[in-house]
Amino acid sequence: MDMPTEPPVPDRESGRLDHEVTAPRASNGREWDLFVSEDATDPPRHAGSVTAPSREVAVEQADRLVGRDAETLWVCPADEVTRRTTANARLANR
Repeated sequence: MDMPTEPPVPDRESGRLDHEVTAPRASNGREWDLFVSEDATDPPRHAGSVTAPSREVAVEQADRLVGRDAETLWVCPADEVTRRTTANARLANR
């Protein structure tokens, strides 16, 4: 007989991300993740997201939202970006 097992407990000390987030974040358009670098030597950091029907509209929205703070701006389809979190963080439904 198989006994039920407890879900894995995340190792918060190591920051290990062990749960892939697959829940959609937008219901009325495509979601786009925004990444910016404030300096050419800085790595990109996540700066938010926008919902838009097309890449062109997403870029316009992103530029208004974070463009003034960025030397470099990346606008990526959110369904092409893998998001990961710890199992107990409960971010899957955000």
